[in-house]
Amino acid sequence: MTHIALVSAGETQWRVEGRLAGDTDLPLTEVGHRQAVADADAIAALKPTVVRCGPEHATKQTGTVIAHGLGIKLKTVKELRELDLGHWEGLMIEDFKERFGRVHRQWRSDPTSVEPPNGEALLDAAKRLSDGIARIVKRHPDETVVVAVGQYAWAVLRCTLQDGNYERFWDYVDGEDRWCELVAEPAKGKKKHVE
Repeated sequence: MTHIALVSAGETQWRVEGRLAGDTDLPLTEVGHRQAVADADAIAALKPTVVRCGPEHATKQTGTVIAHGLGIKLKTVKELRELDLGHWEGLMIEDFKERFGRVHRQWRSDPTSVEPPNGEALLDAAKRLSDGIARIVKRHPDETVVVAVGQYAWAVLRCTLQDGNYERFWDYVDGEDRWCELVAEPAKGKKKHVE
């Protein structure tokens, strides 16, 4: 079985400002960098052998800091890209609520039912992200792998691999957790959460 330390990318300026930030390339803030250093320290006990990350700037920076801290190799996996929020990218969350109140409420109550204009549906992203994880698991059986992804991708993967539904999607997006550990079986592709 493959052990996966699934890490949410560190803080960016858009998060600080309360903006919707999907796959836009943004650097980590100083806080985000410190979060990645702390993640590396916390994950070290798992003795990971590789780090895989999505292609966005903050996600790659998070992965780089973790890989450097652990002395292991980093590789970008295109399927681990953050969700594309389309025309919503960069909108202030409060402005979004005010301008698109009905859509915002629907998105919060059922994130799978709303697709951002010119963006990506959550279930399409879940398929893409799961395919990326399946490739990693196939290539690294019986290893521990760190996977760093963006905030929304992290929530999608927790829902997909751990819960089997999207009821807690916003709990994961809005929560304070930085990482979690999952176990995956390469042959069957079955995943389960490890407490």
